[in-house]
Amino acid sequence: MDGIDALDMQDYEEAASFFEKASAMEPQNLEFQYYVAVAYVRLKKNHEALEIFESLTGRDPKLFFKAYFDIAAIYRDEKEYDKAISTLKDAEKIDSKNGRLFLELGSTYKDAGRYDEALKCFNRAKQLDPRLHQISTYMTGATYLQEEQFEQAGKMFKEVAEIDPGTPLAENARQTLPRVEEAAWAHKPWYLFTNFSWGYDDNLARDPLNEVSGGPVTGGTGKGDQYQVFVLKGAYKFLNMRKMEAGLGYTLYSIGYRDWTESNVTSQSPFAYFQADWDPVFFRFQYDFTYFYSGGKKQNINPPIYLTFGNNSHARLRMQTFMPTISIREPYNLKTDINLIYQIKDYLDGLTADSSRYAADITQSYQVPDTQIFPRIGYRTTYEQSGDDPSTYSYHELMAGIAANLYWDIWGDLSFTYTRIHYPDFTPSGGRKDSTYTTVCTLKRYLMKRLQLSFTYIHLRNNSDYTSPSGEDPYSFKKNIYALEISYVF
Repeated sequence: MDGIDALDMQDYEEAASFFEKASAMEPQNLEFQYYVAVAYVRLKKNHEALEIFESLTGRDPKLFFKAYFDIAAIYRDEKEYDKAISTLKDAEKIDSKNGRLFLELGSTYKDAGRYDEALKCFNRAKQLDPRLHQISTYMTGATYLQEEQFEQAGKMFKEVAEIDPGTPLAENARQTLPRVEEAAWAHKPWYLFTNFSWGYDDNLARDPLNEVSGGPVTGGTGKGDQYQVFVLKGAYKFLNMRKMEAGLGYTLYSIGYRDWTESNVTSQSPFAYFQADWDPVFFRFQYDFTYFYSGGKKQNINPPIYLTFGNNSHARLRMQTFMPTISIREPYNLKTDINLIYQIKDYLDGLTADSSRYAADITQSYQVPDTQIFPRIGYRTTYEQSGDDPSTYSYHELMAGIAANLYWDIWGDLSFTYTRIHYPDFTPSGGRKDSTYTTVCTLKRYLMKRLQLSFTYIHLRNNSDYTSPSGEDPYSFKKNIYALEISYVF
């Protein structure tokens, strides 16, 4: 096997060894040196490769004109765009009629965010070399897409598909067109999300408001009931840039039970947010101001819709929430999500003491190479300081889960969570410690574009060390929840 075969077979160590030996035997054959540098690039030995390429262009710039493209590619890969452009400008002095030169220069300008110059170069490339018409048009569309000129991008990709329909580039353009439409839709200055679910809880919470507002499980009543949940969330983006966004929005949440209407909870939450994508870091900060209403009135005849949207309810809680979030995209298909939460809870019923809640969590996720399988692990810690000592608590939570694309475009998600909760002053004589084990299984599938149907099963078991004067422990319980959910994004 010779060096070229080794390069073709991606055996770059063997290729480098072959060309190094050949160059030592025939030092006057500069072509061997060139291929040594090519193999070094594949081996990520960019510094050594640059030295060889620059030596060749210095000795015979016309014969090794192609090395200018290799040098520029190294600089572009290292995001040193000014050096890449300078290299290609040096090449232009040698051959200003080379179409590929302007194609490479346009690609570099595009990566550097200099879109007007990139478009001029792509146009110049196809003028100089008609064989580059399709690829130049494709890169023009890619530039418009990056510049968020979606209509122009769509036109260019359609033209690519028409120039020569049978090429891989044409097929790529056809596959890109739906992504252009999706990007244009996502870039609109507003968004609206709605969700409706119907489910059954076989052991209703003692304090549903506490759980809905972010608290731990509060014990089971021993009663089961059907319930419905409606969520409406929308926002207007007053800052709507490719890598930066800010807006104002509103969220309505309502859960209603068929029989136990006193457990109904409705919240109204205006919010403001800012987010930025500084690759590989994504940052978002959101502030919510939420009013919660709880309770309801049982009707004589069970209607098909259990939601009361705060009717016959009482204002119970006013809550402010501050939520910074950081996501880091890492090498090897890894991603880290960090969430911080600070909440101020002002109760309006005149009975419940106000409190402040602090929480932090981190989740590490991973995509198994060449699959649609995403395992993850996570940790969360929370502390809530209440004016009522028995309600003060802290907990630590460990989570492991996996999401995967199953069959027929059905996504599955399975997670296990262990939570250790400590109430240090639950009684005058001592505290209380709970261990909560939660298993969640979800199946979901898009029925049509942006319309998703999902089914969720939750099994929860809470073990408590508390014993009441009567010898009972109302905080040790099990529950199962089944929910069918449909959601749509406008």
